Amino acid sequence: MSTSQCEVMPVIQLPRPVRWATASVLLTAALVGGSAANSPPQGTGGLVVVELRRLPPPPEPVEAGSCDHLLVEPQSAGGVEAKALGWAVTAEVSLGGLDVVSFVGKMEPGTSGSCRTSDGNVALFESNQLRWLVYGEQGANGRIGSIQSFEQKAIRIWSGDFLPQPVADLNIGAGGAVSLSALAEEEQFCDGKATVPNIYGMPIAAARQELVSAGWGPVLGILPGEPSDSRAKSLKAAGIYEVQSCSPTGFGFCSFGYGGQFAELSVVTVGEGAASSTPEVARYSVSCAIPGGEQASGAE
Repeated sequence: MSTSQCEVMPVIQLPRPVRWATASVLLTAALVGGSAANSPPQGTGGLVVVELRRLPPPPEPVEAGSCDHLLVEPQSAGGVEAKALGWAVTAEVSLGGLDVVSFVGKMEPGTSGSCRTSDGNVALFESNQLRWLVYGEQGANGRIGSIQSFEQKAIRIWSGDFLPQPVADLNIGAGGAVSLSALAEEEQFCDGKATVPNIYGMPIAAARQELVSAGWGPVLGILPGEPSDSRAKSLKAAGIYEVQSCSPTGFGFCSFGYGGQFAELSVVTVGEGAASSTPEVARYSVSCAIPGGEQASGAE
């Protein structure tokens, strides 16, 4: 698997203050307060990771409202601390001896039960002590919404958009060193027997080519004479015969099916593009077809 790692550089300077309404300002306040370790920020994809020793509070306590389904009840000491300060905790993952917690400072409800979050952060605690913080650069305050374990060896950071997308991978190296990298080129399932290339954001026509190259075969979705909406019919007429269904409302989701030697793959796209500009991949999930195989999925 190929990832692009960020190298830790010698001390340069601390980030400049920006306006108080963003998480980066809260971080800057903590840095000025002398709670940061002697290490400059590093980052990728609009995100920055920096050593930090004190977690600042949000500008004001978060009102989750109808977005409370995105929250988790924290179990780790770090998650409990973030919640006590007024942050809305969205996920917790343990990896490499660290407790990793994602939390946001604002939640906004949208259509079809969706929500947008902003002022998101990822904090990494060791033995209940904050060590690292990941936050969005100025102008990228919606880049962090939640986190998810990635192949039990990294953590995938998801955006806070109404339709979340993965934005970066967080890696924990030897001795607890933390770095950000671009998304891995592929994801493995079923004890490494099934591989899905990085197809997030791709038009389904391009994504299916990548999937076929990776050993996934399109599975016939709509049978002749079977009722279907016009979008699904258009996709099938364009040669994307694995389309299973399309939603006529909301975000315009469409589902597609693929099969492999060891697993089945379901791909969901978003958007109402015509067959000439097909909708883009929003998420996928894998079901292993072998006894004892790992059942795992992308974001649902």
